[in-house]
Amino acid sequence: MNVNKRFSANEGGHHVKGKRQINQLYPGLKKYSYFLTKNKWDAEDLIQDTMLKAMHYYQSSDLSPALLNKIAYHQWIDTVKKRKHEIIKALDDESQEDNAWKADRLIDLVKYIVNNLTPKQAVIFMLKEAFSYQAKEIADLLNTTEMAVKSTLHRAKKRVKNESSLQSVDSFWREEEKKLLYELLYHSLQAEDPVILIDCISEIPSLAETPKLTQQKHASSPLNMYSMAA
Repeated sequence: MNVNKRFSANEGGHHVKGKRQINQLYPGLKKYSYFLTKNKWDAEDLIQDTMLKAMHYYQSSDLSPALLNKIAYHQWIDTVKKRKHEIIKALDDESQEDNAWKADRLIDLVKYIVNNLTPKQAVIFMLKEAFSYQAKEIADLLNTTEMAVKSTLHRAKKRVKNESSLQSVDSFWREEEKKLLYELLYHSLQAEDPVILIDCISEIPSLAETPKLTQQKHASSPLNMYSMAA
């Protein structure tokens, strides 16, 4: 940056002394600006902003290394705060967009599950694939056998992967039951908490014969299942 050129338009005879003083102060300000910013580009901007403020608010006779350093310091603090605010705002905006994307993907996933699996298949599939429950754990929760769980899970996976003809499962569902399970699956995935689903399974009509399930929270978090949505 050529400071002399920057301020030459404002020079008159009575500014010659100010120009000479700027030439004398510039090397020290440059060194201090590099010390503050740690890079060439920010330092050059800081020098320019500092000189502009100094020439605007002070007489040339008032300028000194200490004054310029003080102006530069506060200018740099303001710049850092502004950048931090902009970064936080950008991250917040990105987070909101990311959350909205995840919500949309969860909705698609849960719709796919309830539209293509039976209620029992949907529950077993979710506990195993989303929350990493073992077949024996699921069998204990549903008061059934481990073999039955594995068999149901196998059929559910084939349907999800479209490896078998997707015959309608509407006959396995009641409308209020589908709505209830949809809400349970969605909120369990959103909260990453299988207890939301487990505690309410006995309220699902087609699984009503299942005894009250043990309240327990599995340690695993859900897998990233968004890509499985239709």
